[in-house]
Amino acid sequence: MMLSPVHSVLWFSLLVLWASQSETEALTPDVCQGEKFESDLQDIVEEHDAKAVLSDEKNFPCYLYPANVVNCSWTFPALQEGSEIVVSISVCDEEVEIQSFKFQGRYGSRSFHVPKYEDLYVILQFNISLHNKTAAYAYTYRMEEHEVLSPPDNISVSVKDGDLSVTWALPSSKDTDIPECFEYQLDLCDKKEGSHKNVQYELSYTEQNADPSSTYRVRMRTRMVKDCQKNAHWSDWSHVVTIEPTNKLNPLVIVSVSLGIPMILLAVLLLVRYQRVSKILFPPIPRPPPKYKHFLQKHDTFNFFLPAPSAEPAEEITEVEDTEEKP
Repeated sequence: MMLSPVHSVLWFSLLVLWASQSETEALTPDVCQGEKFESDLQDIVEEHDAKAVLSDEKNFPCYLYPANVVNCSWTFPALQEGSEIVVSISVCDEEVEIQSFKFQGRYGSRSFHVPKYEDLYVILQFNISLHNKTAAYAYTYRMEEHEVLSPPDNISVSVKDGDLSVTWALPSSKDTDIPECFEYQLDLCDKKEGSHKNVQYELSYTEQNADPSSTYRVRMRTRMVKDCQKNAHWSDWSHVVTIEPTNKLNPLVIVSVSLGIPMILLAVLLLVRYQRVSKILFPPIPRPPPKYKHFLQKHDTFNFFLPAPSAEPAEEITEVEDTEEKP
């Protein structure tokens, strides 16, 4: 039985489509299934050698941030000219793929939220094409090994007996709550060399010979030690905690003293010099001499310079009683 030319073309197209699909599936297998090799570059297809481009995992890091946010970024500046790269991101909860993304280009970044999970893996697959030849590699991250912690909280700062004391709470981690697994870095914000203080295993820090008259600003960040997490990454800085000088005067006190002292001195001065001040404030009413008083009462302007008339002499009256002599 001979096929018509139309059927031959259709059959040939189906074969090409099937072959293309088979090749794509070979390059992107179900990566969440089977054993996963953490921090190990696996070859999928290698028609040409492109491993040199992927030799440093710092070029494509993935981190798990608080609130289950994952960020993956990649940069391949040394990629050979004419090469094309496709980056596939598969998010696996144990052996179940829960999310997947695909990007093209030698530079990129992607952040995404992951719902509740049991054991989270992120697998990056790089498909690099050059001169019709393909090389495909996969790199696996177990995200609990790449967790970025939240900065310490409940930070308390105080100056007592000449010592600066800083305390904080144990950070929260999905992997462990052992205090010996955490290290901290304190920034005293004084812009001096060595202002960053590193502390391991402890939940407090004390700096001696603190100046009570200085203002201290403290912030912190944390990460896990390498014995507990191989790929530890510093958290963001915490908010700044400020402690003011203990001997700093309150502005209200300064104003009260500035106004109160002059008022008190003025009151004392008034008490000491009360009589003199009362005479100045309340002078006595003038009383003119008698000669001026008489002049003022008579309104006689011509006798202004004449002496006032003397008082009339009192008349002396003598009473004589006539008595008869008896014989």
